[in-house]
Amino acid sequence: MMRSKMHDVIVVGAGPIGSYTACLLAQEGLDVGVFEKNPFIGKDINCTGIVSAECIKKFDLPDEVILGQVNSIKAFSPSGKCLRYKSATPLAYIINRSLFDREINKMAVREGAEIHLNARVKEVNNTGGVFEVKVKTEGKARTFRSRTGVIATGFEINSLDGVLSGPKDFLYGIQTDIKVQDICDIEIYFGEKVAPGSFGWIVPTDDNSAKVGLMTKENPAALLRRFLRNPLIAHRLDICENQIKCSPIPFGRIPKSYAERLIIVGEAAGQVKTTTGGGIYFGLLCSEIAVRTILKAVKNGDYSENLFQEYERTWRSRLEPELKAGMMLRNMFSRLSDRQIDLLIDFARQDGILPMIKKTDFDWHKDLIASILRHLVSKKFFGKWSD
Repeated sequence: MMRSKMHDVIVVGAGPIGSYTACLLAQEGLDVGVFEKNPFIGKDINCTGIVSAECIKKFDLPDEVILGQVNSIKAFSPSGKCLRYKSATPLAYIINRSLFDREINKMAVREGAEIHLNARVKEVNNTGGVFEVKVKTEGKARTFRSRTGVIATGFEINSLDGVLSGPKDFLYGIQTDIKVQDICDIEIYFGEKVAPGSFGWIVPTDDNSAKVGLMTKENPAALLRRFLRNPLIAHRLDICENQIKCSPIPFGRIPKSYAERLIIVGEAAGQVKTTTGGGIYFGLLCSEIAVRTILKAVKNGDYSENLFQEYERTWRSRLEPELKAGMMLRNMFSRLSDRQIDLLIDFARQDGILPMIKKTDFDWHKDLIASILRHLVSKKFFGKWSD
């Protein structure tokens, strides 16, 4: 097996989180090698592409990355009752995810990171005073070494030999691109006949096209086919044999996101919003925490578990309250009947919940969840469910 030069840091995965981590590390003068299993950046991505304004502000991206801005959202109950929220300023942006990934990777290249494409990492080893990856590339097995490593592979972390345990719980995100009539808002659909315990969506992209999909614990393909036939939307869809993409979404944090000479970041560490399944913003935030930890390790020449534990303590203190609040809301929502969801949306249309939403941040939901639950209790809303 061929051995190659020694990097300062090896990053496994060239999605936005891996590339952003590589960019920040290379900016500091470190020798960074990035290994991506695909032959080009942005291949086979399954994502609705909704990111916050704060996320967009982090990057000086070309205009063509942004497909549109989100100023309003419609939520539909199982019976078709609609709650519309509209904002005077953009709530978020809809992006071309493949192009977004490529642009962030270009940033890493400009800073000096070395990108290895079509290079599938099969095994990692962080013993013997080095971080080592065994890679299959160009039909050959090669070994690359570094002082420390970052795993940013998303759910595929579980296919790596020698790495810490990845997420065990998953939802499935499944969607397809379809022509949709009269689409200008993001539309969210709830109910047993859409996605039990979760939700479906229609996200406009361009030229009357949209991503139509849902999240679910099981049977994603069957549920998507049924959603496309739902009377609330079927008459607006131009159904054809479009490609359907389905992928696991890690749900719940992993037991440990660090080891000696190793940090796990992004979806691979379970750094995903438990409300919506979005992972870009939380992943970027944790990427910055990871970089600060690695720079401290390099400065001190200390790559021990004890030092890398700082990364986990920091990101958990920042995100854990959000993750727990989102999980509590999801667990509660998963037990609602269609009738109860109808009552909830009808109540929200009439009673003071929209002003609470207007005060919240797109990326941070904990305070909003707490405020809405307190409001529902104060209005004795939950008593109506058994009336």
